Amino acid sequence: MPDKRSIVLLLLATLLLACIFIMVYKLERIQTYPLLFTYSLAFAAYVGIYKSVNQKHQIWWLLGISVLLRLLLLPAVPNLSDDIYRFIWDGRLLIQNIHPFAYLPSEIMAEGIYLPLKGIDQTLFQQLNSPDYFTIYPPVNQTIFALAAWLFPESIMGSVIFIRMFVVLAEVGTLYLLYQLIRQHDLPRTRVLLYGLNPMIIMELSGNLHFEALMICFLLLSYFFLEKNRWLLSSFFFALAICTKLLPLILLPLYLWRLGIRNAIRFYAATGVITLLLFAPLLNLELIKGISESIGLYFQKFEFNASIYYIVREIGYVVKGYNIIQTAGIWLAMSTFMGIVFFSVVERHAKLPVAWLWIWVIYLALSTIVHPWYIAPLIAFGIFTHYRFMMVWAWLIFFSYAGYTADGFEEILEITFAEYAIVLLVLVYELWMKYKGKNAIFSSKGYSA
Repeated sequence: MPDKRSIVLLLLATLLLACIFIMVYKLERIQTYPLLFTYSLAFAAYVGIYKSVNQKHQIWWLLGISVLLRLLLLPAVPNLSDDIYRFIWDGRLLIQNIHPFAYLPSEIMAEGIYLPLKGIDQTLFQQLNSPDYFTIYPPVNQTIFALAAWLFPESIMGSVIFIRMFVVLAEVGTLYLLYQLIRQHDLPRTRVLLYGLNPMIIMELSGNLHFEALMICFLLLSYFFLEKNRWLLSSFFFALAICTKLLPLILLPLYLWRLGIRNAIRFYAATGVITLLLFAPLLNLELIKGISESIGLYFQKFEFNASIYYIVREIGYVVKGYNIIQTAGIWLAMSTFMGIVFFSVVERHAKLPVAWLWIWVIYLALSTIVHPWYIAPLIAFGIFTHYRFMMVWAWLIFFSYAGYTADGFEEILEITFAEYAIVLLVLVYELWMKYKGKNAIFSSKGYSA
């Protein structure tokens, strides 16, 4: 007969599964109160599972539940994000020999341009969330988009399932790597559940098909092989991470002081060459122009759920009388770079995933845009530390969906303020607990790493 703890875990896992199912198949992002209530209930079940599990044999079936939760989403069209339609758009262009960076979607839809293109029509165009901006997706993504379009040239559902297979496989790979790495670091193995059962991770990566899933898996593979002194393989997977999301570039300064000049040059050179080779099929003036314009817009026009930037913006309104994002975005980007370099020098002895965590915190703190899935790397990297502020953030950041209505989106700044105030308080508390030599909140049964 199962013991009482196992029964509680089974009930909590069932509740988590039911909540994920409801959010994916029964709710839309404009249904604010049902969505946030169900998500909070799922998060409570997640916390309950993590606080209750303490037997090694329980981990495996709970990891099985985490994989099942992701497979449950396989036939679901993302309901909280419409990025999937840009994935399909880019893929359908590629298989018809149209460079995805060559034209804006709005340009392609001009009379006489889109008519000969199969699958590029008004129905798909109207579902794009950024028809007047260039695509931002690097070659790994574009390859998957093209394969999906080649296999399913007219089926959105077929493309969704095919793309999700890559995301779910990456997630399973991440769970395996996390388990192996935390075992090598002599950390509690239950920590893998912090990532595996996290509702934000499940909803935003496997659910909404954000490619942070592949990026995280590639980064962990790079670290795994670096620990074994297999430099070329480590560089290869780091290059794959860059070619999935450009953001891993911010981690490169860490390697100079950590590896020493000679080894760092080897790592940079191998990573650079492999990255260029991966970009080669797309590399032309259109790519350079499109990426440059997209990066410029990212820092000088787009804003969502930011922290420090919103304070700077309000000061700008008082002093200048208008939104100063065009200058503030550049200055914040420069501050991010300087902060990363400074941290890389000062904390050059910290374990690599721990250093990655704080580099990502610096980036997000100074960013003008922080979507929920942007903090997914914090969940993965935070497993190697005793800090759990990122878990609190994973619950609170989902409340940014409260701004979506049938009429569009309008950010509720009171929610944004509460989100960052609580996360900051938890972080300060955990830093204080570390200073005092005590355990942080939400840690594993008295364990503090």
